[in-house]
Amino acid sequence: MKAKVNRSGTLGGYQVTGWRYLEDASWHVKVWLAARPGDWMGYTVTDGEFELKTGAEAHKETVLKVITEWEAEIESGGARRSNP
Repeated sequence: MKAKVNRSGTLGGYQVTGWRYLEDASWHVKVWLAARPGDWMGYTVTDGEFELKTGAEAHKETVLKVITEWEAEIESGGARRSNP
């Protein structure tokens, strides 16, 4: 079974939640304005590249910043793992 990491956080009025397998480089994330959870957008991000080429630029900037924070936590040994 692959080790899975889940994260969530807020940044600049946005909520972001995401997960990835530790063995893989791709994050699977959802982002939305904190006051509008029903208006989320989903992205897959691998090495800073978005699989989906459309989407709000503010979403993408927020997602990249949050992923950078999550990756730093994982590298420092702060990975909260779960198994699917």
